[in-house]
Amino acid sequence: MQKPSAAVAIIKSLTPEKSFLVIRRAIHPNDPWSGHFSFPGGRKEDTDRDLLETCIRETREEVGITLSENKLQTTLPVTTVGKNLNFEIIVQPFLFELSKQPPLILNPHEVQKSCWLKERDFLDQTRHQEIEMIPGTMFPAFPLGDYFLWGFTYKILRFILEM
Repeated sequence: MQKPSAAVAIIKSLTPEKSFLVIRRAIHPNDPWSGHFSFPGGRKEDTDRDLLETCIRETREEVGITLSENKLQTTLPVTTVGKNLNFEIIVQPFLFELSKQPPLILNPHEVQKSCWLKERDFLDQTRHQEIEMIPGTMFPAFPLGDYFLWGFTYKILRFILEM
């Protein structure tokens, strides 16, 4: 099996209410996830010591949060993303827990907007839907404003909340 080449930070804030940081990716013509909701993260660079360092660097670059290893709660299972888009990347997710929501500084080249998704809202099954994001294929999704959280981001949140 190939090694992961990218990492994401799932950032959980404990106050004012348990919530997860979700970003909406900036629009880029060559990005298969352009405009989608995701977690901060990205591809490993040659200068990164390991994928945790990739995760910390990408989070700082995208949303201005400086994560530290002592806030790391767990390393989640490696996941392959992009199978439905014919653009596969193996991703290492890391779960961080923060005592409160830090201020964000969004990089407009990478992030359109962000939100703190409340755990209780995501746990409300009446809000979940099935949507056709790829012609002929239905996916579970969660509405966030004018778009949907779905795919890898949706699956990871479900996995975390079922742990």
